[in-house]
Order: sequence, then C-alpha cells, then structure tokens
Amino acid sequence: MPPLTDYIKNSFAKNITAELELKPVDGEFEPLPNQLNTKLRNILQEKGLTKLYSHQAEAFDSISANANTAIVSRTASGKTLSFLLPILNEYANAKAPFSTLLLYPTKALSRDQEGTLAALLNAVEAERKVGTYDGDTPQEQRKNLQKNADFVITNPDMLHAGILPNHQRLWKSFLSRLRYIVIDEVHTYRGSFGSHVANVFRRLMRICKTYGIKPTFVACSATVGNPDQHLQALFGEPFKIVLKDGAPRPRRTLFCINPPIFTADDGATYRKGPASISIPLIRKATELNVRTICFCRGRQEVERVYKATIDGKYAHFADKIKPYRGGLLPSERRKLEHDLFNGIINTIITTNALELGIDIGNLDLCILSGHPGTIASFWQQAGRVGRKGHEATIVFAAKDAPIDQYLVNHPDFILDTPSEQAWLSADNPYIVLQHIPCAAYEYPLDEADAAFTSKAAKLATKLLQEQNTLKPWGESLRYALQDYPSKGVNLRGMTDYNVQILCDGVVIGEIDPIGARGTLYKDAIYQHLGERYMSLELDLDKKLCVVEKVKADYYTEASWENRVELTSIIEEIDFPNADLKFGEIHVNKQPKLYKKIKERTYENIGYGPITLPPFEYDTTGLTLRPPKEWIQLMDRHDKRWLGAALYGLAYILKKTAPSLCMADEQDIDTDISLATDEHDRWTSSLFLFDTHEGGVGYAEKICERLTEALKLCKTIIDECPCPGGCPSCVPPFPPGIVSTAELDELLLFSDAAVSCASSCLEALLFGNLVVPIVNTRKIIPESTVEPPGEDQETLKLQDRLRRASNTLQQKRDRNH
Repeated sequence: MPPLTDYIKNSFAKNITAELELKPVDGEFEPLPNQLNTKLRNILQEKGLTKLYSHQAEAFDSISANANTAIVSRTASGKTLSFLLPILNEYANAKAPFSTLLLYPTKALSRDQEGTLAALLNAVEAERKVGTYDGDTPQEQRKNLQKNADFVITNPDMLHAGILPNHQRLWKSFLSRLRYIVIDEVHTYRGSFGSHVANVFRRLMRICKTYGIKPTFVACSATVGNPDQHLQALFGEPFKIVLKDGAPRPRRTLFCINPPIFTADDGATYRKGPASISIPLIRKATELNVRTICFCRGRQEVERVYKATIDGKYAHFADKIKPYRGGLLPSERRKLEHDLFNGIINTIITTNALELGIDIGNLDLCILSGHPGTIASFWQQAGRVGRKGHEATIVFAAKDAPIDQYLVNHPDFILDTPSEQAWLSADNPYIVLQHIPCAAYEYPLDEADAAFTSKAAKLATKLLQEQNTLKPWGESLRYALQDYPSKGVNLRGMTDYNVQILCDGVVIGEIDPIGARGTLYKDAIYQHLGERYMSLELDLDKKLCVVEKVKADYYTEASWENRVELTSIIEEIDFPNADLKFGEIHVNKQPKLYKKIKERTYENIGYGPITLPPFEYDTTGLTLRPPKEWIQLMDRHDKRWLGAALYGLAYILKKTAPSLCMADEQDIDTDISLATDEHDRWTSSLFLFDTHEGGVGYAEKICERLTEALKLCKTIIDECPCPGGCPSCVPPFPPGIVSTAELDELLLFSDAAVSCASSCLEALLFGNLVVPIVNTRKIIPESTVEPPGEDQETLKLQDRLRRASNTLQQKRDRNH
C-alpha cells in the first residue's frame, strides 16, 4: 500500500514515535492425514487445501484420540479448521450420528461460523443438520433444531437459560448423543463472565453424567499467558494444549502515532485525541479504496468518530463507512456484517465486538484508536488485517492516558511483552449461590455430586437449605421455589434485562440498566448510526427510554460519584511500606451531573443535573494507606498534600492496573475514602475494587502484583514530559473526585497531583521520604493481626455467602 503508507509518513511525520516492521513468517505444513475421509479430502482439495498447518495436524491427532484439546494460536491461524476437520471426520465415519455443541461468545461469531460448518458438513451429509440457537432464532427453527440437529451452534447464555433447564423436555435427543463440546475464543471467558460460564460447564457435565456420557472438550483461544491454569479453572479437566503456531504471516507495518500537543487561547496545553489521527486516515483510506477497520473503546466513541468522519464535504463517504457496536438491532448487525464481507462497505468503525474471529473479508488497514486494554486484545485487533497473505498496515493512535502514553513511547513493550494471564473465580460466593439453584432445578443435587464439592459450594448449599430454596427429595435436594432460577442469572453483568430505546414508538436499540444511568438520563445525547437523539424519559422500572431525533453540535458525558466502605477484612497483607488490606467493599455508585461537550473543539459548554437512583453493590477490593512517617511528613508541610497524592495515585492506578490482570478499565475502579488505621482512627485511604458484584478476582490479582503496578505508575509519572501534570500520567484535577475547596484549588493551580503522587510512590516502593516540590501556577494562600485459622476462614466465607444471599434475595423480590 505505498500511497497509504506515504500518506501516513508525510501527514503524521512529527507524531510518529515508531515505525516497526513485523517481518513475514513462513508457514510449517504437514500432509493431509491418511485417515481423513475421502469426501472431506476432496472438498479441501477443491478449495486448494492440499496440506495442513503443523498445529492443525497436531490438533487433528489429539482430537481424533478423544483427548480434551486446546488450540492456542494467533488470529487468522486456521483454528476453525483445526477442530472441525477431526470432528467431521469422525462424524463421517460413525455408524450412528452423534451430536456436537459449539459455543461462541457472541452472536456475530456464531452466525459467521454456521456457514463454514454447513459447507463442510454438506460434503459428508446431504441433509443439513446444523443450525444456530440464539435469541434471534425463530420458534419454528428452534423446534427443528431440538428434534433433528446434530450440530448446534450457540452461546453460553443460551446454554445456561435455554438448553440446560429444558434438557429433559426439549433437548434430550441432542444431549444424550453429545460427543464433542467446542468452545471458541476461550480467552474471553474470564472475570465475572468466565466465573459464571465455569459454573454453567459444571451444570452441563452433571446433565451429561445423567445420560451416561462424557463428551470431549475442544477449546480455541488467542494467545493467553496461563492457558493451563485458565482451562483448569474453567473446565476442571486436563487438556492437551497445542501451542505451536504453524500458520504463515505476511509482512505488516506497525506505526505508533502520538497526537500533537495543542495550545488553547488561554495558554493551557493538551494533547489532541486519537480521532485527530484516525479520522483523516479513514478518509484517505476510503479515497484510496483501502479496506479498513478502526477500533474504538466505547459505543458512543464509535458513533462520534463515524459522525465526524462523514461530516461536511465528506458526506459522500457515508455509503462506504459504517459504525458497528453493541446495542444495534439484530437486523442491523446482520446487514453490516454481510455488506462488509462482500465489499459493499469499505470501512467499519467498531468496538471490540469485531475483535474476535468473525470472517469479515480481506482488510488491509487496522487503526487502533487508543489502546484496547490488554496486549492480547492489541494483537487480536491488529490480526484482523493481512488475513489472506497480503501485506497490511497497523496504526496505533494513542490517547492522552497513562498506558497509551507508555506504549506509544515504549513500542518494544508491545512487541516483547507476553500476553496477560486470564483469571476467573468459579467459587465466588455470589456466583456459586446463583448456579446451585439452577443445577438443582435441572437435576436434584446429592452429596456425591462432583460438580459442586468446593467449600464455598457446600456452605452455599447448606445456606440455601436453611432458606428453603432447596428442600430434601429422597436422598437428594431439589429446587423448592416456584420461579425459573436461571432467568434471574445474567452471565455478563449484574442485571438480567436491558432497557429498550424507543423513538416514535420504534425500538432503535437497547442497553443494560447500569449503562442507561450513564448514557440515557434526561436530556442526554444518544448517538445511533450517525444520528443524534435526546433522551426525554428514562423509566428503569418499565425498562424503557423514550428519545427523539435532534440536531445538536455537542455530546454529553456523565460524571459519577462513588461512596465506598470496607465492610469486612478478608486479609491484612504484609506490605513493607504501607497498610494494605483486602476485603469486602460496599459501593454506592451514582451519576450526579452531566457535561455538554462541543464537537471538534471539546469545549465544556454547560452542565445539567442527573436525578436517578444510585446503583449499590457489594464487591471485593483493597485499601492502601501510605507509611505513617510519610503521612506525618506531608502534614508538617501542607495538610492538603496527602489528599493530592492519593487522588493522583488513584487516577493512575485505575488507568494502569487493569493491564496487569487482563481486565478492562471498566472492570476496576478506584476511590479515596475513609478507613480505620491500626488504632481504629478514621484516615484517608485509597480503595481499588472490582466493579462486578461479589468480586471476581481482579483486585485480588492486583493486590498480589501491587509492587509491579506501583513501579509502572512511577515509570509513567517520571517519563511524562509535561511539567505540570496532564492525563498522560496524572491530570491536575482527576475527574470525578469529591474533595474540599482548598484541595480543589491546590490541584487546579499547581502540579501537586503529580509531585505528591510521585513522592507517595517513592515511600511505598522504596521507603524514601521525599518532600514534594510543588510548583504553583497561581498564588494560593498557604494551609498549613495474626493470620486467620481454618475455622475463622470458614466463618468469613459463611458471612460472605449470607451477604451475597441477602443481595440475591433482594434482587429476586424485585424481579418476581
């Protein structure tokens, strides 16, 4: 793509921090297996496939030997053929047809894979016995799948709520013949989602046991740092892991671009956003007919970039450039996927919804508008281009945020750092309490049940008996309530329903109720497929939001306020230079006001109140209090410096810590609140906690790697070129804080947030007591346990279970 690369080099010459060549890699090949069915061999040869990549051949042998197998390789490495070929080979040679369940994390991926499977299946079976079972599947087609399908493509949500609860009545024919369970993109099953899905697999294997079968698991994953540990946590089964990647790679060029610094009329300086790079680049690529994908971090960011790209004299690009994100209607998603694959659309601007392995045709340019959150996601998104062997270009446009600025100025970190480790907590008390009733509804529980044998599961079962949710039935326990337990369990979040968005009586989209609080409050601007709508009325009880189309040159952003409290201590951690505790945390989260932000100039042109009820939940997290000697030093010089340091550190930890545990920025939050010290006195402490109800292990992993997290923060602050603080490390006034007027003044008109946070890190990491040098931009008036035993752990676990049970009961009372 010489014209495009020339344009990049000429247009952004001053802002390119690195141009990296990702050299081509030759593939490693093996001949087609001797035992491959003749019909399958013929169809592969018709498609020009006369040999397999080495990892495909290894996977064929492993799966054919009925071993649980995981294929871990980069995107576009032929993972789909790796598992389909051995399964279809066995299916073609079998005396009686068996069934195969294929699970994909998204609907888009499910629908994409149906065509691939059907084409291969038609080679060995004239009658089509494959179909997709998801929320978009018509009722008549569902009945046909339940009766006749040998291959069912679905997602964990439908397995949880549609298949398992109805296994006896509707799915017995399919499940009683189940031979293989295929789970694609297994690295996405982490955190809260992964913890839920691990329990769904426990329930599935219970049902399989009642039918006297033990299916073989086949998993596929992008590169992940701990495949053995992750697979064991998710499935509870040993796996043969195929790690060697024999697929060839074309030459690719990676440009790291840092947007320019801009000086406003009032003398304030700030860095432009990544849209200043991505928008002109998308326009040029469209002009040159270069097929492009641009990844953005959020739904509304996708809409803003799309709207700006086709604005004014570029309106004629509207037919070639389209946005793709969650919340679109199924028909809208299908059309966009079809048009992109068939070349009707030249460019797609998307969230990570298209990060996974859906085949969207041959793309040549990938733009990452901001760091996606993990190195694994970075390469997953970058891997969307060059899939057909053509040379490709990748552009990383950095945001003015700590991790983005670190990566854009340390490009070797992108190339050399291994993928992060994936974490989940299947025995999380809040989660296991939700799945045991589901399991008992599906088939009575007994003491010998191998699926729920952990201490948390046994205590949860006992608690559910005490509450009469489970009752004895012979020698087993059955579900005793009248409702449908899986209906109230949402695998992907804290709520089990979405808010419908209506314009003139027509549904144009949907969003979860927590997201609705931050995007659909009264007078909020909601952007959808390039159009702007104003929220007129949000009714969370009726699960509806009425909007009307408007013409506005601004968008809105909500400012949230947290109130957090450490309710119980799980562990007091020995950290050399700080008071560090890990425990249960209660969070009261509420949007308080919204800002109107003008397009292009990003001026703040007004505020408005948000009068919605708070969202409250219990989670887990850590509290951190710096060394008391350092606190005393700060107090002697300026009592506001402690607050400045903690606010600065809270900001940079929230932005950087998720990168250490394969979490997204939305999975972790930080705040400054009061906690008791060793003398039971209230003092300011830094809180870092999971944003998922019950906690799923992110904060726990950061607690374990706290030294590493703090060192990363220190490096970013030290290397930030700005003298007075900016969002690249610590902004002068971290957003969303609630403090005193005196502290606000200090933060706004000095570099205290940076210098005090840096001093705090020196004390935490090295025990050094360094007096900050605070430079003002305006004259400011001066202001001057013993480790718990086993029984205690059990009591604490029981207490956590009871808390989680109370929360779930309150939710049940609301829902039913």
